[in-house]
Parts: sequence; C-alpha cells; structure tokens
Amino acid sequence: MNKYGKRHQLTIRIGPIAADRLKQVAETFDMKPATYVKALIYKDLGIFNEPLDRRKRRRSRKPEMEDWELHESWER
Repeated sequence: MNKYGKRHQLTIRIGPIAADRLKQVAETFDMKPATYVKALIYKDLGIFNEPLDRRKRRRSRKPEMEDWELHESWER
C-alpha cells in the first residue's frame, strides 16, 4: 500500500456527444480526458490532496490538408 491507501478503479460509459465534448474541454486544459474527469470528481468530492496524473502529453501531428485529401481518396 502506498501513502494514499488502497486504490479503486471506476469505469463509466458515455455517449458519442459526451465523449466529443469531453475530448474538446480536456484539450483546452492540456489534459487527457480521463485525467480531466478525475479532476472533476476530486473537485466535486472536495478532495484536493489526491495527485492527478500530470505526465507530459505527446502532441499528435494533425494531418495537413493534402495528407487528408490523400487519406480520403485512399479509403474510397
């Protein structure tokens, strides 16, 4: 056991609209969606001493328009 005690894992299912909005708002704060949800849960429960996972995120390269058009034509 670490200094915070036994850990528990929660699993939730959300719909596609909620998943899209969660992804957008998490990117606003430069967080992963799961980390953002964890922060909201901690805030709502009034628990501020639990650590969040703040590892650096890798930015994925967004495809340029030419790459996107090539990708779209390849799928057809």
